[in-house]
Amino acid sequence: MAGQAQDITLPDGSRFLPDDVSFRLTSLSGVGLLERCERHKGLVLSAIFLCPLLLYLVFFVVVPSMAASAVTLLPNSVVEATGRQSMLLIEKMALEPTEVDPTQQDKINALWQDSLNQLKLDKEKYRLGFYRSDFFGANAFALPHGQIVVTDELVAKLAKHPEALRAVLLHEIGHVEHQHSMRIAAQSVASTIALAVVFGDLQGVAELTLGVGSVIMQQQFSQDMESQADDYALHNLEAHGYKAADFATALKLMSSDRSTEQDAWSKYLSTHPQVGERIERALNYQRAK
Repeated sequence: MAGQAQDITLPDGSRFLPDDVSFRLTSLSGVGLLERCERHKGLVLSAIFLCPLLLYLVFFVVVPSMAASAVTLLPNSVVEATGRQSMLLIEKMALEPTEVDPTQQDKINALWQDSLNQLKLDKEKYRLGFYRSDFFGANAFALPHGQIVVTDELVAKLAKHPEALRAVLLHEIGHVEHQHSMRIAAQSVASTIALAVVFGDLQGVAELTLGVGSVIMQQQFSQDMESQADDYALHNLEAHGYKAADFATALKLMSSDRSTEQDAWSKYLSTHPQVGERIERALNYQRAK
């Protein structure tokens, strides 16, 4: 390589590194293919433009596609074990016993069972749990093995809007049906491996920069999955005689206590698409006939 001293390894294992960086052994004095490529202006300019395109294809097309395909091959036992272990950890760190009135729980469970019947889903797989959580606030989330968690705060916010709560539950079921938790885990592992292969062993500022880039990539993947879960909820609301606007109502109520001021960069760092966009999409949703 031009500008680099030739590193010569001798038969006894010792190494010779000449002081003259231009020195080359007579048998290797010709210009190699790699060196010719480095001197070719056309190839250098092409690499400048093509490398970012290649990286985009790898991280935003190839990695998600591979992850989506890989999770379909996982045995149910792996998904079940992953979900149960995740639930134990979350329950220990961020959840408290519910304070929702048993009568209210019964009403929500009836709505839940009704939704499972309409969707013809396995009632043994899909389980609904109520918890109080200062960490999650008014929220719901799904684990890969079918456990759906609804917080007391969310129940309180949607107490007068049962169909809005149904819409939220359908959204969470969509995450499970599309295996989003397992896909995001697979994409995270694949992205880390790809970054290591492409950029090698990096330290300091370069490592920090790539780490931030990796986080942004994962957040964009998560946003796509949220949109897919939204579609699942909207489609099934309309398909079973409810209104897609119920999901918009849920989003409005869930975001009512949150700040609406967001800068132009926040959408890249959020795991969810912008709330306003999701509400507008739900209000304008038309199910394909």
